Parts: sequence; C-alpha cells; structure tokens
Amino acid sequence: MENIALIESFSEFKDDKLIDRVMLMAILEEVFRSTLKKRFG
Repeated sequence: MENIALIESFSEFKDDKLIDRVMLMAILEEVFRSTLKKRFG
C-alpha cells in the first residue's frame, strides 16, 4: 500500500532529522497550506 510507504517515509525523516511528532505535523501542515494557497489562491 502506498499509505504505509508514505507513513514509513515520514517516520524515517522524523528520526533522521531528530524532530518530534508535533514539529513534523506543523511542517506538513504548513506545506499543505502553502501548496493549496499557491494552487487555489
């Protein structure tokens, strides 16, 4: 499944960069917000 691979990828990134779950969620939220803003104004 692609979802499992995506979750594992984010988990590896989090561990490699030594960031906690809360910070990772904040980063992802900001990325999605800016992508939506660029795409839909």
